[in-house]
Amino acid sequence: MSIQKTEALVLRAFKFRETSLITTFLTADFGKIKAISKGVRKENSTALSQYEPFSHVRITFYEKTKSDIHFLSECYLVRYFTKLRQNFEKISWASYLVDLVDSVLPIQEKNSLPFSLLLESLQRMEECEPARLVPAFEIKLLADTGLFPSLESCLRCGRREAEGYLSLREGGLVCEACRNPGEDYGAVSRGLVKTIGFLAENDLAKCLQFKVSREMEEDIHRLVHRWIRYRLEKDLTTVHFLREVSLLQP
Repeated sequence: MSIQKTEALVLRAFKFRETSLITTFLTADFGKIKAISKGVRKENSTALSQYEPFSHVRITFYEKTKSDIHFLSECYLVRYFTKLRQNFEKISWASYLVDLVDSVLPIQEKNSLPFSLLLESLQRMEECEPARLVPAFEIKLLADTGLFPSLESCLRCGRREAEGYLSLREGGLVCEACRNPGEDYGAVSRGLVKTIGFLAENDLAKCLQFKVSREMEEDIHRLVHRWIRYRLEKDLTTVHFLREVSLLQP
């Protein structure tokens, strides 16, 4: 086993046996990993705050080669995002961000972009409205990881179209002329295509300066959730919660 050190964000943790935790981290250097922490749930332990979702930590772990669950030896809290946790709307959307990341990223696929994006998003969310940030995060996460459907041209005829229909089965845009009756499509407007292109191509700071209407935000959410539901064959738990508390439209 080799010893590794990295920065990380906590995605989730669950109890293991009497005093241990198995935590899923999004790391800066190793992608998404799982690690077991032994003895951290002992009585009078003060070490549990760093294992709460979206805590920013520095970890040291023993990397196992024959298992995808490593052994965590040290976990130091860097930032707890206290201001974010004190606001119901912000903590609800932050929970959605980590749920989305955990759901779409595979274990131990090295890619530093999701960590940087999630960390910056949490930092900015403490100071700005989540509604402005979340659509940009959704688009950039899926674009950076190669998971977003192709909307640049019709998948069937190759014509560059400014609008059309999302084919879930084929993973991209289909124009009006190529659309087959009876297939499952989602309409994609000209404005939605342009907005998605801008959010995917620019950094988060510039995206936050870009004015997106409430209707366009909802269109982005619907497209992302429809696509994720199709890919995962299930809806995210946090999506149901956001709808129940009226932070997200049905």
